[in-house]
Amino acid sequence: MRQIVISELFFKGIAEKGKLYSRIWMYWLGNYVDELLDSGFLEKQKDSLSLPKNEIEEIYNYGVQLLSADFKIIEKKQTKIPNHTRKLAEEVIDYLNEKTKKNFSKKDINIKLIVSRIKDGYNLEDFKYVIDKKCHDWWGTNYQEYLRPSTLFSNKFENYLITKNDKPSPTSFEQFALEVAKAQSISFRRNK
Repeated sequence: MRQIVISELFFKGIAEKGKLYSRIWMYWLGNYVDELLDSGFLEKQKDSLSLPKNEIEEIYNYGVQLLSADFKIIEKKQTKIPNHTRKLAEEVIDYLNEKTKKNFSKKDINIKLIVSRIKDGYNLEDFKYVIDKKCHDWWGTNYQEYLRPSTLFSNKFENYLITKNDKPSPTSFEQFALEVAKAQSISFRRNK
Protein backbone atom coordinates (compact mmCIF):
# COMPACT_ATOMS: atom_id res chain seq x y z
CA MET A 1 0.00 0.00 0.00
CA ARG A 2 1.20 3.49 -0.66
CA GLN A 3 0.28 6.95 0.34
CA ILE A 4 0.60 9.96 -1.92
CA VAL A 5 1.18 13.33 -0.27
CA ILE A 6 0.26 16.39 -2.31
CA SER A 7 0.04 19.90 -0.91
CA GLU A 8 -3.27 21.71 -0.80
CA LEU A 9 -1.52 24.56 -2.59
CA PHE A 10 -1.09 22.34 -5.64
CA PHE A 11 -4.84 21.76 -5.96
CA LYS A 12 -5.66 25.42 -5.37
CA GLY A 13 -3.08 26.50 -7.93
CA ILE A 14 -4.29 24.04 -10.55
CA ALA A 15 -7.93 24.99 -9.93
CA GLU A 16 -7.12 28.69 -10.37
CA LYS A 17 -5.77 27.94 -13.85
CA GLY A 18 -9.11 26.48 -14.94
CA LYS A 19 -10.84 23.26 -15.86
CA LEU A 20 -8.36 22.18 -18.51
CA TYR A 21 -5.44 22.22 -16.08
CA SER A 22 -7.50 20.50 -13.40
CA ARG A 23 -8.77 17.76 -15.70
CA ILE A 24 -5.40 16.98 -17.19
CA TRP A 25 -3.64 16.91 -13.82
CA MET A 26 -6.34 14.73 -12.25
CA TYR A 27 -5.96 12.39 -15.21
CA TRP A 28 -2.19 12.31 -14.80
CA LEU A 29 -2.36 11.82 -11.05
CA GLY A 30 -4.93 9.06 -11.41
CA ASN A 31 -3.14 7.16 -14.16
CA TYR A 32 0.54 8.07 -14.11
CA VAL A 33 1.42 9.08 -10.56
CA ASP A 34 4.52 6.86 -10.52
CA GLU A 35 5.82 8.28 -13.80
CA LEU A 36 4.95 11.98 -13.40
CA LEU A 37 8.46 13.13 -12.64
CA ASP A 38 10.26 10.76 -15.03
CA SER A 39 12.26 12.42 -17.80
CA GLY A 40 10.27 10.90 -20.69
CA PHE A 41 6.80 11.51 -19.23
CA LEU A 42 6.15 14.83 -20.96
CA GLU A 43 7.13 13.47 -24.39
CA LYS A 44 4.71 10.53 -24.02
CA GLN A 45 1.91 12.91 -23.09
CA LYS A 46 2.60 15.24 -26.00
CA ASP A 47 1.95 12.31 -28.33
CA SER A 48 -1.13 10.97 -26.50
CA LEU A 49 -3.15 14.15 -25.80
CA SER A 50 -4.91 16.03 -28.57
CA LEU A 51 -3.72 19.47 -27.52
CA PRO A 52 -0.97 21.66 -28.93
CA LYS A 53 2.40 20.41 -27.63
CA ASN A 54 3.38 23.79 -26.20
CA GLU A 55 0.10 23.92 -24.22
CA ILE A 56 0.70 20.44 -22.75
CA GLU A 57 4.23 21.52 -21.82
CA GLU A 58 2.93 24.67 -20.14
CA ILE A 59 0.31 22.70 -18.14
CA TYR A 60 2.91 20.13 -17.13
CA ASN A 61 5.57 22.64 -16.10
CA TYR A 62 3.09 24.69 -14.10
CA GLY A 63 1.89 21.62 -12.17
CA VAL A 64 5.39 20.24 -11.60
CA GLN A 65 6.45 23.58 -10.19
CA LEU A 66 3.56 23.41 -7.69
CA LEU A 67 4.31 19.77 -6.89
CA SER A 68 8.08 20.10 -6.52
CA ALA A 69 8.13 21.06 -2.84
CA ASP A 70 5.67 18.62 -1.30
CA PHE A 71 5.02 15.71 -3.67
CA LYS A 72 5.87 12.39 -2.03
CA ILE A 73 4.94 8.78 -2.55
CA ILE A 74 5.29 6.85 0.67
CA GLU A 75 5.27 3.09 0.50
CA LYS A 76 3.56 1.58 3.51
CA LYS A 77 4.44 -1.92 4.51
CA GLN A 78 1.44 -4.11 5.06
CA THR A 79 1.82 -6.04 8.23
CA LYS A 80 1.12 -9.71 7.87
CA ILE A 81 -1.55 -11.06 10.19
CA PRO A 82 -0.18 -13.97 12.25
CA ASN A 83 -1.74 -17.33 11.34
CA HIS A 84 -3.27 -17.95 14.78
CA THR A 85 -4.90 -14.50 14.75
CA ARG A 86 -6.22 -15.00 11.22
CA LYS A 87 -7.67 -18.39 12.21
CA LEU A 88 -9.41 -16.83 15.20
CA ALA A 89 -10.83 -14.08 12.98
CA GLU A 90 -12.03 -16.67 10.46
CA GLU A 91 -13.65 -18.64 13.29
CA VAL A 92 -15.54 -15.48 14.30
CA ILE A 93 -16.75 -15.01 10.69
CA ASP A 94 -17.84 -18.67 10.59
CA TYR A 95 -19.78 -18.23 13.85
CA LEU A 96 -21.43 -15.05 12.55
CA ASN A 97 -22.40 -16.84 9.32
CA GLU A 98 -23.86 -19.72 11.28
CA LYS A 99 -25.94 -17.44 13.53
CA THR A 100 -27.15 -15.07 10.79
CA LYS A 101 -27.54 -17.71 8.08
CA LYS A 102 -25.49 -15.48 5.78
CA ASN A 103 -22.22 -15.98 3.99
CA PHE A 104 -19.86 -13.17 4.94
CA SER A 105 -16.52 -13.56 3.24
CA LYS A 106 -13.17 -13.90 4.92
CA LYS A 107 -11.83 -10.98 2.91
CA ASP A 108 -9.23 -8.73 4.47
CA ILE A 109 -11.76 -5.97 5.16
CA ASN A 110 -13.75 -8.25 7.52
CA ILE A 111 -10.68 -9.96 8.96
CA LYS A 112 -8.97 -6.63 9.74
CA LEU A 113 -11.97 -5.42 11.76
CA ILE A 114 -11.78 -8.52 13.93
CA VAL A 115 -7.99 -8.39 14.18
CA SER A 116 -8.27 -4.80 15.42
CA ARG A 117 -10.58 -5.95 18.21
CA ILE A 118 -8.24 -8.86 19.02
CA LYS A 119 -5.40 -6.34 19.33
CA ASP A 120 -7.65 -4.44 21.76
CA GLY A 121 -7.61 -7.56 23.95
CA TYR A 122 -10.91 -9.24 23.08
CA ASN A 123 -11.20 -13.02 22.73
CA LEU A 124 -13.43 -15.55 20.96
CA GLU A 125 -15.89 -15.64 23.87
CA ASP A 126 -16.35 -11.85 23.59
CA PHE A 127 -17.06 -12.07 19.86
CA LYS A 128 -19.54 -14.91 20.34
CA TYR A 129 -21.30 -13.00 23.11
CA VAL A 130 -21.73 -9.90 20.91
CA ILE A 131 -22.96 -12.00 17.97
CA ASP A 132 -25.43 -13.91 20.17
CA LYS A 133 -26.63 -10.75 21.94
CA LYS A 134 -27.16 -8.73 18.78
CA CYS A 135 -28.83 -11.67 16.98
CA HIS A 136 -31.19 -11.97 19.95
CA ASP A 137 -31.86 -8.22 20.07
CA TRP A 138 -32.09 -7.50 16.34
CA TRP A 139 -33.42 -10.66 14.70
CA GLY A 140 -36.82 -10.02 13.16
CA THR A 141 -36.51 -6.22 13.52
CA ASN A 142 -35.41 -3.45 11.17
CA TYR A 143 -31.94 -3.82 12.68
CA GLN A 144 -31.50 -7.37 11.39
CA GLU A 145 -29.74 -6.06 8.28
CA TYR A 146 -26.99 -4.67 10.55
CA LEU A 147 -25.94 -8.14 11.70
CA ARG A 148 -22.75 -7.86 9.69
CA PRO A 149 -19.02 -7.53 10.43
CA SER A 150 -18.79 -3.80 9.68
CA THR A 151 -21.43 -3.06 12.32
CA LEU A 152 -20.66 -5.64 14.98
CA PHE A 153 -16.86 -5.44 15.02
CA SER A 154 -16.28 -1.74 14.45
CA ASN A 155 -15.68 0.88 17.11
CA LYS A 156 -19.03 0.08 18.79
CA PHE A 157 -17.88 -3.43 19.70
CA GLU A 158 -17.03 -2.41 23.26
CA ASN A 159 -20.48 -0.85 23.72
CA TYR A 160 -22.12 -4.08 22.58
CA LEU A 161 -19.92 -6.01 24.99
CA ILE A 162 -20.53 -3.79 28.04
CA THR A 163 -23.85 -5.49 28.63
CA LYS A 164 -22.12 -8.86 29.00
CA ASN A 165 -22.59 -8.97 32.77
CA ASP A 166 -26.14 -7.65 32.61
CA LYS A 167 -28.98 -10.08 32.78
CA PRO A 168 -30.30 -10.80 29.29
CA SER A 169 -33.54 -9.04 28.57
CA PRO A 170 -36.46 -11.45 28.86
CA THR A 171 -38.32 -12.61 25.79
CA SER A 172 -41.92 -11.50 25.45
CA PHE A 173 -43.11 -14.88 26.78
CA GLU A 174 -40.75 -14.64 29.76
CA GLN A 175 -41.97 -11.09 30.39
CA PHE A 176 -45.59 -12.31 30.27
CA ALA A 177 -44.77 -15.15 32.70
CA LEU A 178 -43.13 -12.67 35.09
CA GLU A 179 -46.19 -10.40 34.97
CA VAL A 180 -48.52 -13.36 35.65
CA ALA A 181 -46.38 -14.47 38.61
CA LYS A 182 -46.36 -10.91 39.96
CA ALA A 183 -50.15 -10.67 39.64
CA GLN A 184 -50.58 -14.03 41.37
CA SER A 185 -48.37 -12.98 44.28
CA ILE A 186 -50.37 -9.76 44.71
CA SER A 187 -53.61 -11.73 44.60
CA PHE A 188 -52.23 -14.29 47.07
CA ARG A 189 -51.27 -11.53 49.57
CA ARG A 190 -54.75 -9.98 49.38
CA ASN A 191 -56.43 -13.29 50.11
CA LYS A 192 -54.46 -13.83 53.33
